[in-house]
Order: sequence, then C-alpha cells, then structure tokens
Amino acid sequence: MMSSINPDETIDDLDSYKIIQKKNGYRFSADSVLLADFILPLKSTDSVIDLGTGSGVIPLILAQKSSVQKIVGIEIQEGLADIAKRNVELNNLSSRIRITQGDLRDIIHNNLFKENSFSVVISNPPYGKPGSERISPCSEKAKAKVELTCDLAEIVKISRYLAAEKARIIYIYSVSRLRDMFSVMAENKLEIHRFEFVQPELGCRAKRFLIEIRA
Repeated sequence: MMSSINPDETIDDLDSYKIIQKKNGYRFSADSVLLADFILPLKSTDSVIDLGTGSGVIPLILAQKSSVQKIVGIEIQEGLADIAKRNVELNNLSSRIRITQGDLRDIIHNNLFKENSFSVVISNPPYGKPGSERISPCSEKAKAKVELTCDLAEIVKISRYLAAEKARIIYIYSVSRLRDMFSVMAENKLEIHRFEFVQPELGCRAKRFLIEIRA
C-alpha cells in the first residue's frame, strides 16, 4: 500500500523499509537508532510500547530486526502521529504496529492502556528543561526535545504502570540529566539492569546514555 506524501515531506531509506519525514520539521536522529538496537533481541511474544514515537522510526526498526508481533507507538503531536500511521501503512506493517495519537499523561487517568500490559516499555523522551536551554521556534522540534508536554518523572511513572512483571523499561537520555534519572528511579523503587554511555565519536565525551530498568 502506498501512503500519500505531502509536498513538505520526504521518503527516506530505513534499511529495507521506507520512512516519511518532514523536510524541515522533526526528523529522527541517531538516538532513536541507538535505542532500537539496545532493545534487541526481542521475542515474537513480546508486547512493546514506544512512548513518544514521533514518526514511528523505533517501531519500524524493531519490526525489521525482530519477529515481535505487537508494537504500539503513542504520540501526542497530531502531525507526527499521522506520519507514523502512514509509515506503518507504507511498509505494510499494520498487522504488527499500531499508532495511537494521544497524551501520555492520559494513559493512567483515562485507562488508555491496561496496567501491566507490556513486556517492553521504551522511550526516547524530551530531555531539555524549560528555561534551561534554547527552545526551537519549530513547535514539532521543541516538543520532541524539551519537556513541554511531559517530564521525566511522568515518563517513569507511566512506564512503571504499563510494565508487566519482569518487564524491561528502556530509555536513551542526556548525560546532563543523569542525576535526575537516578533520583526518579529511586522514588519509583526501580533498579538498573543495564547501563551504557554513548560516545558520538571515539575519544569524545558521552552526551547520552542507554539504560534498562527493572522494577
């Protein structure tokens, strides 16, 4: 099935898949690819949810590199959720990936998803604190990079709600917020299972870290 493409969008290669992206709006970064690779391997019986899926790049990579049959992506921004849905259609993955447009904060209060219903909860969340750094004039980019619609404490609380017994909770986050991550984990009685600093280049200071958490 060929999804419609708007004049302000491109279709780019994602290994054997294709991905629709905005020409000048939000475009996925290496962070999403690093996070997807850190999650693998997955079992076909896993149930995965991507909190803040953007254009759906992480679900696409996971579907391509594993046999997992149930992947859900939730995205607050209507425009990005629409692109993510079209990316699923473009790659004929509707039987394995479902995209929901909605606010993460509604998951618990409105019972958007059942408690303890996913074996893998993942997120590449916004890591900038409002007022601490420049906010992009592009609303799409700003909401993806800065905590304008949700913060780390909310992401972790929601992840814990969604995670089944012995589930994996996996994030990529900024090294500048490492203390905040440890503080929120302690508040939610979570423990590190795996941890890895990400260096942009050999010998360069790490700016991101990958973390797998268990309840």
